[in-house]
Amino acid sequence: MKTNLLQLIGLVPLIFNAQVGVNTTTPQKTLHVNGSLQVVNEINVGGNASTEGNAGTVGQVLTSSGAGAAPLWQTLSTVSGTIASANYVQGTTALTIAAGTSADVPGATITLTVPTGKTQTFLFTILGYATLLDGNSSQGVFSLLQNGVKISSAFASKAGYFPVTTPGGTFLSNMPIPVTFLKSVALTAGTYTFKVRYTSWFGSSTVNYVPSGYSGYNGDNEAMLTKMQVLVYNN
Repeated sequence: MKTNLLQLIGLVPLIFNAQVGVNTTTPQKTLHVNGSLQVVNEINVGGNASTEGNAGTVGQVLTSSGAGAAPLWQTLSTVSGTIASANYVQGTTALTIAAGTSADVPGATITLTVPTGKTQTFLFTILGYATLLDGNSSQGVFSLLQNGVKISSAFASKAGYFPVTTPGGTFLSNMPIPVTFLKSVALTAGTYTFKVRYTSWFGSSTVNYVPSGYSGYNGDNEAMLTKMQVLVYNN
């Protein structure tokens, strides 16, 4: 009995420090499997000698935390480098802005939240038209505002007349020149409101115009609406 007990005591340190290899005689980790692995039930990560690890929830993916740290279950939309959300708004009612004044474009406003502990990059694409059937030329600026502060802008204009060399002096009039501009901002946790504003430099202009007065109009009432798309990326 004494001999057996001494042998068992001698084996205990070997058990605690052993590395187990499957299909390998030189295991590199505590368990080294040289081949395929089939898991019939859940995979638990983290935890310790006396605490069960985390099996994650439906739809989550397993992501690395680097060497020496347990991997993490994460919702795909929160993983770094992925798109957290794709957002779109467009203008609603028409609004005329007089020369020398500014106004928010109706409908072109969105509020987005960066979750606690996260940083995200917002990529904006904005399309704007400014016109008015008054036969005059005009010019102005579409601006992007973050919590009331301008962070980007782009010039827009309207030409009063475009002569066309056809019999009878036919011409095109009130031709808005659309503007598309991009902006990227990296933001920490918090809630942010973004809106598009138009400032008229010269001549009055209407945003969110429904071009029913244009020749050939066939019901395209979204053709001149201000539009804003926001892609949110996890950093």
